[in-house]
Amino acid sequence: MRALKFLVGVSLLSILVGCAGVGVVASSDPLAKLNDAQELYQRQDRPLPAERLIREALAIYKEQDDPHGLGNSYRQYGDFLRSPAVSQWETVYRRDGFQDKSVTFDNRLVKASEYYSKALEYYQRAEVQHRKASRFDSLTNVYFNMAWSYQMLDDREKACSNLDKALEANAENVKRNPTAKQFGSIANAVASAKQQARCA
Repeated sequence: MRALKFLVGVSLLSILVGCAGVGVVASSDPLAKLNDAQELYQRQDRPLPAERLIREALAIYKEQDDPHGLGNSYRQYGDFLRSPAVSQWETVYRRDGFQDKSVTFDNRLVKASEYYSKALEYYQRAEVQHRKASRFDSLTNVYFNMAWSYQMLDDREKACSNLDKALEANAENVKRNPTAKQFGSIANAVASAKQQARCA
């Protein structure tokens, strides 16, 4: 009996340790899913559960018809496909493939560009929506993410232009909401992004 309990315990432990999603807290919030996914593939080299979370967030944002969220999801899937974590799991991705069956290990960088382009389509919809609603805080984020997407597509001119727009939207947000709390300095983040994009 004691040996049977030990065997069952070891089996359960093996199943839990072998599960790619161990340690990932379940959430129905698509933004939390994207944040968790980014942590998994950027810092923990765990692309398998990260991909699942990105795809789940994408499905939720589609259901909500949220262009800003869809832009973030498509951009993040592009980042995911380009990540070193995916490269390190080459054997698994060559054998099992990606959740998007049109992506292969060999075409993943081309597909990442397609995802960035798709993100830009949704960010442009979100831009119109946020401008109409005078949501300059969200507009700042949209422009910053558009700049990143353009940078990943090697379009420096549009990347730099959107970084300028992010600064303008942030200035308008501060003007309209002087007591609004900001997390970190937008100006510093944009300056760093401009340097990375080699803006003039």
